[in-house]
Amino acid sequence: MTTMTKNQAPTISPANPQRTGFQPIPTRIRDVRDTQVPPLVVEPMAEQNKAAVRQSLSELGTKLAEIHRTAAEAYLSQSCYELSLPHLEAAATFSPAEPEYQMQLGFVRYVTGDDVGAINAFNMVLANDSTNSEAWFNLGMVLFGQSQYAEAEDCFRRTCEIAPNDAQTWNNRGVCLWKCNRIADARTCFQKALQIDANDADAIYNLANVR
Repeated sequence: MTTMTKNQAPTISPANPQRTGFQPIPTRIRDVRDTQVPPLVVEPMAEQNKAAVRQSLSELGTKLAEIHRTAAEAYLSQSCYELSLPHLEAAATFSPAEPEYQMQLGFVRYVTGDDVGAINAFNMVLANDSTNSEAWFNLGMVLFGQSQYAEAEDCFRRTCEIAPNDAQTWNNRGVCLWKCNRIADARTCFQKALQIDANDADAIYNLANVR
C-alpha cells in the first residue's frame, strides 16, 4: 500500500480504465427523445478487422458458455435447481449450436416444473439434429407427463428407429400404445423390450398385466 504525506493529494483510480480495440460505451444518458440524433455514434470499423472481431467474439462466447455451465454444475451438486437455470440458459445462449447445453437446460427445466421450456429445449436440439435419440426420448417423457400419449408414442418410435436396442424406450412406447388402446401393438413393444433385456422389471410387469 502506498502512503502519502500530509501535503500530498490522494490519487484516485479511474472508474473506467481504458479498454483497447473498441469504442467505449457511454454510461451517462443524454436526451434520446430526438430521433434524428442517435444516442451513440459508433465509429465504423475497418473491413479487414471485422473477421478478426467475429472470431474473437466466437471464442469469447465459447469460454463464457463453459463458465456458466460450470456454475450450473456447482449449483446442481447442491440440488439448487432454480439457481442453476440462469447459468444453463446463458450457456445455451452463448453456444446455441452445442446440443449438450440444450439437453441439460431441458432436463433442469423439466425437473423444476417448466414442461413448456423443456419441450422448447429438446425441440431446439432436434431442429439441429433430428437423429438425436436422447432428445426424442426426453421429449417423449415430457409429453407423456402431459397425457399427450399419441405424441409421446411418436417420440419413442423415433427413438426406437435411431437406437433400437434400448429396452426402456420399447417399454415406454408400449405404455403409450396401451394408453391409446392399441393393445396388440403395446404387447409387441413389451415383448421387444424383454428380448433386449429379459430382466426389465417394467416390461415384465406391463406384459403380464396388459389387457
